[in-house]
Order: sequence, then C-alpha cells, then structure tokens
Amino acid sequence: MSAAAFPVTVETRGEIPDDARRLARDSIEQLDHDADLLIMRARIKLTRLADQTLRLPAVVQGNLDIGGIPLRAQTSAHSVHEAIYLLRDRLREQLMRLLRSGAPYPDEAVGTPRESPYRHSRHQHADLDLPPVVRHRITRRKTVLLRCETVDEAAFRMDTMDYDCHLFTDADTGQDSMVFRSGPTGYSLAQLSAKSGPPRRRHLPVTVRPRPAPRLTPNQALARLHLTTLPFLFFANTAAPATARGAMLYERYDGHYGLLLPQT
Repeated sequence: MSAAAFPVTVETRGEIPDDARRLARDSIEQLDHDADLLIMRARIKLTRLADQTLRLPAVVQGNLDIGGIPLRAQTSAHSVHEAIYLLRDRLREQLMRLLRSGAPYPDEAVGTPRESPYRHSRHQHADLDLPPVVRHRITRRKTVLLRCETVDEAAFRMDTMDYDCHLFTDADTGQDSMVFRSGPTGYSLAQLSAKSGPPRRRHLPVTVRPRPAPRLTPNQALARLHLTTLPFLFFANTAAPATARGAMLYERYDGHYGLLLPQT
C-alpha cells in the first residue's frame, strides 16, 4: 500500500505492541482509499491502561480532519489490535454517514441515530465486587466555552465526534442544554429550564425532556449516578449558585468520571 497523501500522527501510552503503530497507519490509509474522501490529517492515540481489573484495557481514539470538518471515534477492546480494527470500522461508518448526508455542516447533515457504544463500568471491570469508591471517582474536570448552536448543529457535532452526549448553549432559548442519544427518535434534549419552551429551529426529530435539570453539586450528581446505570447526567451546578450553569458528569472509558463545566 502506498503512503498516505496526508499526515498521520500516532501517539502511544502504556505497553503498546511494536506493530500496532504500523497497523493503525495502514487502517487509516485503507479508510481513505475506501471512502475516496479528502482526509486532510489524522491523529491516532493508542492506550493500554494499567488497571488490571478492566475487561477492556485497550483504548484507541482516532481524530480526522475531513475538509475542515472534525471527525472522531473511540473504541475499547481486550487488545490494542482489536481496538484498532473496531476504530477503523467506526470511522468508516461515520464517513459514509457524512457522505450520505450530502449537506454542509450548518444545516441538515445529521445522520441517522446509531446505537450507543457505551459500556457501563460494571461490565468494564473484571471484579464486579470492587467497592464503588474504587470504581467511581471524578478523575477529570474540564472547563470549556460552550458553543452557541441549534439542536441540529449540536446533534451533528455529537455524531461526528462519536460522543453519546454533547453540552452546548441552545441558540434559540439561550439556555445551557445537552443533546444525547435516547428516546423514540434516537435523539433527546435536556434543558436547564422548561420555561423557554422547545427550540424553534430544528429539522431533526428530537424528544424534548419536559422536566428541568436537577439542581445538584458535582458530588451530589456523582452520588445520583451511583444509583443508576446511566452513562452521564446533565444538571444545574449549584456549587456555583450565582450562575447555576449547566454541567455534565459522564463516565470515562476507564470506569471513572469526567466533569464538564462551562466557562463563565
């Protein structure tokens, strides 16, 4: 196979087999050949987690630039090689969806809902009797400037970035909101408050949750997730009562939690 006409960067963390870098590059080059798309650049991250209790310790993430549109996917498996093959298939699915949409980013490029690849930590950890304090901790806190988007744009970003949920500021209501995969249409929307009503500009069939977001501190949100099998929770962060902005707690690939907070 000839070398790719675009730069491919491969990063590694943990104990990675010697041939995994080459396999990752070959998979991305084959992806470009099959899809016949203009991939501008690619970055692949290969991770082998040291936690011996994990069933799926190999995590592979791929980020592509498709003519200025970012595309991302993340997979986990028992081996790095298996995770690379899963990543290639996931990225191919996303690329084909992008081609079928036949529309530019701002309008109607949202594809059909896909089944969430989420695996809850009770399946990820080999030892199901580990105490919750071992499995459930907030290990990453990130503050981001929320994009002001329509629901369609937010759903498109969620799909292309291979997220199960996406935190944003709704362009119609001005509220912090979260779009996620759920409900009879495949897409659902949670809002801080129901007073503003549903968004006006939306072509995507989306189920709007009628209840406002629960008012919780991050620790209270963590405790609530302990009692459920949900992979994420959208809530009004009362740890900052002056603003009570929307926040999102989500389960990471290592079984712990990440906290996403809006920049104020």
